[in-house]
Amino acid sequence: MNCAHRNNGVCGAELEDFRRAFKFFDANNDGYITLDELESAMNKCGQHPSKLELRHIMTQGDRDQNGVITFDEFTALMRDNECRSKYSHHQLREQFQMFDKDNDGYIERSEMTGIVRELSLGRFFPNHVIDQLFREADVDGDGRISFEEFVMAVN
Repeated sequence: MNCAHRNNGVCGAELEDFRRAFKFFDANNDGYITLDELESAMNKCGQHPSKLELRHIMTQGDRDQNGVITFDEFTALMRDNECRSKYSHHQLREQFQMFDKDNDGYIERSEMTGIVRELSLGRFFPNHVIDQLFREADVDGDGRISFEEFVMAVN
């Protein structure tokens, strides 16, 4: 993916990913992430941080210290965390697209098993491992893995 056209250090595709992730956290769609929304979204992702950890995340994200995280603050927080991540956004996107054969923005189980078979990776990714991955990564339970779910599962 070409990220030559950057907006504040964020390429268009990355910015769109951040928008989708922000909407996931912003449950009431008011443009702000509150402490409760942060906790709820993290719980949906299988993460159960303590109140202290939640406050730490809010402190990192809420740069103007008004008690909420705006989209701009969220983008800055995501970029900061990306620098500490195992993989860059570009690497994660490439990995995701390798499995998303039909390019619909989701990895279905059949796509993953097809790639595993195609690349002869069955000994590394037997069916029970793929099943476990889908159980852990498919947060919304729709039977497929979105890019956001993939990122949370891999990082």
